[in-house]
Amino acid sequence: MTWTVPPPPPPPGGERPIRGRKVAIGLGLAALGQVLTIGLGVLGVFLGAVSDNSENALLGIYLEILLQLLLFVACLVVGIVWIARRDRGLGLGLLIGWAVSVLVFPVAGIGVCIAVINANSGAS
Repeated sequence: MTWTVPPPPPPPGGERPIRGRKVAIGLGLAALGQVLTIGLGVLGVFLGAVSDNSENALLGIYLEILLQLLLFVACLVVGIVWIARRDRGLGLGLLIGWAVSVLVFPVAGIGVCIAVINANSGAS
């Protein structure tokens, strides 16, 4: 007679479904975070560009990079925690939403920042 390893017990509460509505909410939250991050970065560039020293506009770019890193960490940590412990759809939506929105929104934000800097440097 040979000994075999018994099968693992089923997960508590059974399989948790991934709901499309929750994924869409996570996508929206990540996109909203990107819009706020880009808005604050563009505002920083604008305020720096209209100041006496237009090189202060770089502070807005640095602010944008810092906010993007913070948003990435927040979406990653909250998304993983939600997938592991609570609602898999919302966590998955946060992760996918950040990945998709980081490809779209910062490009538009960088374009606006360049336009603001060019407009204010040409006016001097």
